[in-house]
Amino acid sequence: MNMKNIFIAVAGIVSVSLASPAAADEIGDGNRYELDRYYHSEISAAEAYQDMMRNEAVLIDVRRLREYAAGHPERAYNVPYPHIVGSNDQSALTFYWEVYDIVNGRTDTPIMTLCRTGHRSVLAANILSDPDSHPDTQGLEPFTNVRNIWEGFVGQYKYAYAGGNILLDPNPIPLDLNNNGVMDSDTADVYSHTSDANPDKDGWRNFQHLPWTSKIRKPLAYLQDELMYEGFIEY
Repeated sequence: MNMKNIFIAVAGIVSVSLASPAAADEIGDGNRYELDRYYHSEISAAEAYQDMMRNEAVLIDVRRLREYAAGHPERAYNVPYPHIVGSNDQSALTFYWEVYDIVNGRTDTPIMTLCRTGHRSVLAANILSDPDSHPDTQGLEPFTNVRNIWEGFVGQYKYAYAGGNILLDPNPIPLDLNNNGVMDSDTADVYSHTSDANPDKDGWRNFQHLPWTSKIRKPLAYLQDELMYEGFIEY
């Protein structure tokens, strides 16, 4: 190999090594809010439902008690994080141990986290997958198979982008998913304190039309205490 070819080969190696980090920085961590991701991956609501029905995964609904009371996926456990009733009234340590108890200490159990739109569930999934990422759970055993449900229970609006390119269209068009001529707003159809119904949002109970219930079952309730939800049930 002559010197010219050697130079070209070396230059190519250097350019690849220099370009790789830049390319990696342009790739998001794979959730709706561009939060750090320490868990395995995202999962769609539809796939999550299938896995749960096959008894292949445990679904952890991390929403507040009142949100869970107003509707939740069937067979979903409620372990709120970071809010139980108020704001930031759940500790990461308590959350971790509650999930640990649900799976009987088997940290390789497939777990799926869910919240309203996919934000709190990312925070919860990160704590389970990388306890060292939170000061209150450092040193605990990580869960090795945690996925976050992308859409959440209620979901968000979907948009159309010119040319299909989100990066080139600053004014995307909201999609009327139920084709009724308007962009629907969130409404309360179970209890007045929680507005979850919106056919134009892509969540578990809305556009996905997956099974859900407002019935509180003791084995699935937070701390297995269905009485904790009494104050949020309207008769």
